[in-house]
Amino acid sequence: MEEHYVETAIVKQIHLDLNWLIRINNMDKLILAIIMVESGGNDNAVGDKHLKNKAFGPMQIRKPCVQDANRYLGTSYTAEQCLGNRTISTIIFKAYMAIYATNKRIGRLVTDQDRARIWNGGPNGWKMASTIPYWQKVKKYL
Repeated sequence: MEEHYVETAIVKQIHLDLNWLIRINNMDKLILAIIMVESGGNDNAVGDKHLKNKAFGPMQIRKPCVQDANRYLGTSYTAEQCLGNRTISTIIFKAYMAIYATNKRIGRLVTDQDRARIWNGGPNGWKMASTIPYWQKVKKYL
C-alpha cells in the first residue's frame, strides 16, 4: 500500500513539474523583452544604486524578489548572483511568476502583460496603472 502511495506521489510531482516547465518555456520571448527593457541586454547591469537593495543582472533583480523565489524553490540564491548570470536570473523570474502570475490568483487566464506588470510592480502590479508604461516598453520587444 505504501509503495503505491509513493509511486502515485512521484507521478503527480513529475506531472506538475512537466506542466510547470511547459508553461515556463513559453515565456522565453517575454523574458528576452524584459531583459531588453531592464538592462538593454547587459548581464552585468547594476541598478537602483540609491536604494538599500540594489538591482542586479539582466533582469535587474532585487533582494525581495529573490527571497520570494527562494521560499518557493527551497533555494538560497542572492540578488548579487544574478549579476552576469542569465540562468539564475531566469530561474528567479520563473519562480516569481509561478508564485504571483497564476490564473487562480488573478481570476482569469494570465497574459504576458500581467507577467510584465507583476515583474515591474510586484505581486499586484498587474492591476496598477503605474505599470502600464512599463508594459508598453516590453511589448515593443515582443
